[in-house]
Amino acid sequence: MRVIEQSWGDFWAYYWRIEHRHAIPGISDWDAQLVAFIEQTCELQPGMRLLDLGCGGGDQAALFAAGEYDVVGIDIAPPLVAYARERFEREGLRGEFICDDMREIAFNGEFDAVLVLSGSFGFFGDEGDQALLCKITRALKPGGRAFIMYLCPPARPRRERSWRRVRQGLQLTEDWFDYETSTSCGWIAIIQDDGTMLRPSSEPGYYTADERIRCHTVPEMRRMLSTAGLEPLGFYGREMALEPTVETPRDIVVARRV
Repeated sequence: MRVIEQSWGDFWAYYWRIEHRHAIPGISDWDAQLVAFIEQTCELQPGMRLLDLGCGGGDQAALFAAGEYDVVGIDIAPPLVAYARERFEREGLRGEFICDDMREIAFNGEFDAVLVLSGSFGFFGDEGDQALLCKITRALKPGGRAFIMYLCPPARPRRERSWRRVRQGLQLTEDWFDYETSTSCGWIAIIQDDGTMLRPSSEPGYYTADERIRCHTVPEMRRMLSTAGLEPLGFYGREMALEPTVETPRDIVVARRV
């Protein structure tokens, strides 16, 4: 079998964050519910300035902009930033999109809220995650809110494999959890109709071929937030209205800059 490796920026970012995401049934309704939940829990009002880290194609940012928020989105993948800019221009929305690594942000007291959505937290190891939280704190105005979606350890060991027909052929994904390192691991490939396998390439400091996301418990998140100067206001399960439990793999924390 012939294997072709393609970079996150050249292929996989657009495929995963645009093509794959937009094909998920009900994703637009889920985005609308998420934005409403963020407004509620972060006590936001139109006109406030928001920073969306790992903004992807700007799906949630577009909803905030339509609600007359001042939105700045940052993503490391040029195709996603280009897509978001084109979408905002096409829909007559106002917002700014910057192509950059979220770890490099240098804002100082500029935002009413900073958002980290869609599983963008946990890629950088314990030290890197802590450093990112500190930068989020600096970006916030005093009393500003941080809304972070993160992965928590699952209740039971699992290894799941799934196939899905996509435009390019068959998509194969495999997910498992490493209990020794509390890490969610993932593997993806596309098998084209001619038998060619498409795989992500490893890019040091940018993306790895096999996904690794550090999963944090609520006590760990409390400790990291406190170290960064953020006061937790509430923890929620991935269904947004639920309290966090070991059954919900992605949790949410809302915190305030002290």
